[in-house]
Amino acid sequence: MANYALLTGGAAIIAILTWGIPLFLAEYFPWRSLWNQRHGRPTVTTASYKGRTVLITGANGAFGSRAAKIFAHRDVATLVLVDVKDCKGVKEEIEAELGEAAAKPNIIVWQIDMMSFAGCQELGKKARELKSLDHVLLTAGILAFHRRESPEGWETSIQVNFLSSALIALLLLPLLKACPENPSPPVLTFVTTFGIYPSSFTMSVPKNGSYLKRLSNNKDGMEQAHQYGRSKGLLLYFARELAARASATTAAGKGLRKVTINSADPGSAWTPLTNPNQAKLIPRLIMNFGARDPQICATALVNGVSASADAHGKIMQDFDTASYPPFMERKSGRIAQQRVWEETRSEIEAKVPEIKSIYEMLDKN
Repeated sequence: MANYALLTGGAAIIAILTWGIPLFLAEYFPWRSLWNQRHGRPTVTTASYKGRTVLITGANGAFGSRAAKIFAHRDVATLVLVDVKDCKGVKEEIEAELGEAAAKPNIIVWQIDMMSFAGCQELGKKARELKSLDHVLLTAGILAFHRRESPEGWETSIQVNFLSSALIALLLLPLLKACPENPSPPVLTFVTTFGIYPSSFTMSVPKNGSYLKRLSNNKDGMEQAHQYGRSKGLLLYFARELAARASATTAAGKGLRKVTINSADPGSAWTPLTNPNQAKLIPRLIMNFGARDPQICATALVNGVSASADAHGKIMQDFDTASYPPFMERKSGRIAQQRVWEETRSEIEAKVPEIKSIYEMLDKN
């Protein structure tokens, strides 16, 4: 009996080491992906953006401002800088860097508040003035360490990182139009993150009640620590569904130009947004494991929003595509994705009636 117990225990340990730990890591901590990003050195794949218009939200941030400068140094015609803070400083830095360059972009600065749907609507109205819109890079986001609610009644991470970003995407979708110099379809890129993985075990769908409200009605402490990953998980669900519906809408000839919708993972970096994690042991260790220069992260995002039509519906990571998190690929994940789409639609249509026509255009039937 003792030998049998010993053999059984040994077999269990071998099974855990062989299958259990790799499965756990794939689900909650894809270390190899982080390691590859830390050592990845992507370079900008597009030589020139001549004639094109690029719009960047979160343009005052570490990634957004660097991405803006990359575009500016590659002949972009119009650069729209969007942030809750005034981006005049970023504009002046770009103009100083370009110096006496013959071709300087027309740099437009728009200040919007993504804590409210009204602020997003204002961005949508302003964007209608643009003659073309070739690339939209949605880098705006917050990392909230203490729970607060937006004026719309949502936890602030859910509001800014998910709901407002989704609304902006919907408002800009019909405006995406390639300029004559651009041979490719216009691109709309959401920003995703590794943070989705360790937060995934908190994202199960409730049997009753609102899924979004369950994730929004969290408590301070450990639950709040997962809100960034949760909000980005919701956004990734939304992005994948939006890409599928946009393709179907275009194929059906329902009035939507062909567009490329994807998500881009810039990797992690120490920035003013993430610096508070320096004081927290586990987040600091995880960040240090994968962190790289913010300039490299911005380069990855620029490549993501410059991707070809083959990248539609995919996650871009440096020079390649990445898999969706395992929990999103299961049947339960597909069900959750539909819940996210329908609940988001209900909330946004109630607060922003003008969006109803866009949702109707995207209806699959």
